[in-house]
Amino acid sequence: MKVEVIEKSLLGRELVFVVEKEKVDTEKKKIVDEIKKDAVVEGFRKGKVPESIIEAKFADTIKENLLNRIIPELYYETIKEKNLNVVVEPSIYEVNLDQEGLKFKIYTEIKPEVVLKKYKGIPVKKRIPEVVTEEEIEKVLDEWEKKPEFSAAIIDPSKRRAWKDKIRGQMEGYNKYKASVQEEQELWEGVMKDVELQVPDKLIQERAARYTEDHFRSLDLKDKTEEERKKIVEEVFEKMKPVAELDIKKYFILDKISELEKIEVTPKDVDERIEKISRSIGEPVTTYKEKLEKAGRIPDIEDEIRIEKTFNFLKENSQSIEKIILPEDAKGR
Repeated sequence: MKVEVIEKSLLGRELVFVVEKEKVDTEKKKIVDEIKKDAVVEGFRKGKVPESIIEAKFADTIKENLLNRIIPELYYETIKEKNLNVVVEPSIYEVNLDQEGLKFKIYTEIKPEVVLKKYKGIPVKKRIPEVVTEEEIEKVLDEWEKKPEFSAAIIDPSKRRAWKDKIRGQMEGYNKYKASVQEEQELWEGVMKDVELQVPDKLIQERAARYTEDHFRSLDLKDKTEEERKKIVEEVFEKMKPVAELDIKKYFILDKISELEKIEVTPKDVDERIEKISRSIGEPVTTYKEKLEKAGRIPDIEDEIRIEKTFNFLKENSQSIEKIILPEDAKGR
């Protein structure tokens, strides 16, 4: 087998494969023998159908199995041998299977290099959550009073106090969340200011497509034509691309920090996360864990925890500033 790795861009790689006839014939023979064991063909006993008839009758199945067996095998062998740290699903094209053998090409993208100049001690202004006022709470209650299903419950004094407490709690929780988001946004701005990183384009496209699909499912498009739906999808996709790029940048930055700081995930961390998720979905822990293991999802759980731990590390090592001192204020000191 011959394979050539062509650098299509900084991160894009095209792998050109030429597989000799002998390799193809060997794999084809294995597939024919597997089919022959259970093939049912009129006029022949099970397992006794001639190979020539098997090849003719099951030609499409043989070809499909052959490509599905050879291509992934050679691809994974090659990226391991060439030390290519790929981060996207491969695109397979120009597949040509003939009497001379098999030729095909695969495009993939590798993990980008992340150059971090500074990620500790990033100054972040401490945000104090906005205070929830009685006026704001009353305004919400006034809106609820206009709705018949709420009016009776709100009129009763004791129930009204309970509703006010519930609204206050929700609004205070939201204000705390908003303040936290503002702090995290400033932290990311500080980190990214000193980062050199190019995001794989195919990865952006894939992530944006997933975000678009999730958003599309939340829309009510029953009255839209197919053309209108297509246009909406295209518009949403374009809006999602910068969001996807930013999220991917954050991931690779945290991945690099995790490597530099040797942040690890323990089996206990994984078990606690699985237990937490299983409780939320109402499924026994052992059953849910078995499903994750069977689906090969445990590494995803580990990666998710590792990235979360790293982001917590990043926040803990930022420089929290209670008040920004302006130049004119400093002069008067």
